[in-house]
Amino acid sequence: MRLLILPLLCLCLAAPHGARAQAISLFSQTVPLNPRNADQLNAGQLIYRGGIALRSTDRRFGGYSGLHISANGRRMMAVSDRGTWLRLNLRYERAGKLTGARNGRIGALKGVSGATLQGRSGDAESLSMLPDGSVLVSFERRHRLLHYPSGSNPLAGIPRRYPTPPGLAAGPSNGGIETLVHVGRGYLLAISERQRAGPRALRGWVGVDGDWQDFNYARTGSFRPTDATLLPNGDILVLERRFLLGKGTAIRLVRVPRRAIAPGRTLRGREIARIAMPMTVDNFEGIGARPGAAGETLIYLISDNNFNPLQRTLLMMFSLKGR
Repeated sequence: MRLLILPLLCLCLAAPHGARAQAISLFSQTVPLNPRNADQLNAGQLIYRGGIALRSTDRRFGGYSGLHISANGRRMMAVSDRGTWLRLNLRYERAGKLTGARNGRIGALKGVSGATLQGRSGDAESLSMLPDGSVLVSFERRHRLLHYPSGSNPLAGIPRRYPTPPGLAAGPSNGGIETLVHVGRGYLLAISERQRAGPRALRGWVGVDGDWQDFNYARTGSFRPTDATLLPNGDILVLERRFLLGKGTAIRLVRVPRRAIAPGRTLRGREIARIAMPMTVDNFEGIGARPGAAGETLIYLISDNNFNPLQRTLLMMFSLKGR
């Protein structure tokens, strides 16, 4: 019996750091929409409903590029470009303002073999919750899609490969699918961050059951799409980001009508909000939406801190004016 116990103990000790889900220390601090003007609550068609800066002593914390918010707003799930997932609970004040987070847990994403993803294989950039509770995750550097099974924590499971859009493998290493969203009736929409489709457009795909067809996504200036979410009426809200020396980071939110999404077309959305300095802004790469208690649509944004001490992991919440 002793001879059996010792090898098992050695295997446990040799398991890679982060192979199991672990609770982490989590700290949050509220942030204003505009540090220079505490009374500002509006940004285009968005109304600020609170935001927090998140940090942890766990070295795996950060790099979040994909986001899902539960329908009741209590739970958040995100994926990182370091091959991990994050789950936590959100806190609100009585008026519904986002004020904090707790119960953070981190775990490693697995590949189809069941082994944890390492290095370039773990650069997760977007996630899409499917109607059956399973999750589709896009990766860049090694461009691919992985389909994680439904369950209490889908991202802790072992995925299977999902058919990738044609031509994706030829795209820039650091410019794959950062925008991935389920748009209803089994259809998925994916947009490349940097793969060009002409001088002023990026390559995108719409597909069902792994059968993908091309469309073009029109670019505006230096902005590039980093994620998207489905609105209650079926329209798509796309998050775009730019970084310019001397001007810093800016984001804009673009509304794309559901009826405009079709193979062979060039999608052009309508800007509904723009956030730039001196407002609170960082490298936002994830967006999610849910219904509010009063029937409004609540929009969440999360930033990728690039594991850079000069950047922050921000989670900000807005309500959308109108429908």
